[in-house]
Amino acid sequence: MRERSRWIADVDAHPGDAPDLALAVLGWLVGTGVVVAEQTDCVLGDVPGGYAPGPSAQTIVTGDLPGLPDVWPNGLEIDVGRGAYYGPITEDDRVTCPRCGAWLPFETVLPEIEEWLEGGPGSLVCARCDARTSLNDWRWPVSCAFAELGLRFWNWPPLTDDFVTELARRLGHRLVTGETTPWPDPGLERGLERG
Repeated sequence: MRERSRWIADVDAHPGDAPDLALAVLGWLVGTGVVVAEQTDCVLGDVPGGYAPGPSAQTIVTGDLPGLPDVWPNGLEIDVGRGAYYGPITEDDRVTCPRCGAWLPFETVLPEIEEWLEGGPGSLVCARCDARTSLNDWRWPVSCAFAELGLRFWNWPPLTDDFVTELARRLGHRLVTGETTPWPDPGLERGLERG
């Protein structure tokens, strides 16, 4: 079974601030009982571990579930450092310039994303209007974000709008939310997983 995650990316966090912001968010979520403080093997990826759902986890999700699914993975992963957050996207999907409306096929943008993950500039140049615009300001066919701080909730039900609003208020930053679902092309998935 391919796993799903719900993610929130802080697209305004600076590299120097991201670790402290992550600690503040974790402290808030532990303090409110949404997750437990001890890291365990409850997330995917090459992180030291995640934070399992706490007794109040149900308060930040929607739906009529009596509790969170009893599956693995089911924890919160907090990512600090450059990461690409995205929904299902294919090579033929179009990425659109916010200034002139010209578009690029996603397959031509992927190398620029990989370069950003390796420390390069976080922008694209439009072939039509020649404007250089932040990756986060281009129009993507699905929710996409490129951020120094992200939260992934593995196999959680949808998060409430109130939770996302309160998180944005606490961080004081613009947040982008989305869902990662199984990809149609494993090669594309591998290309973006490095973040």
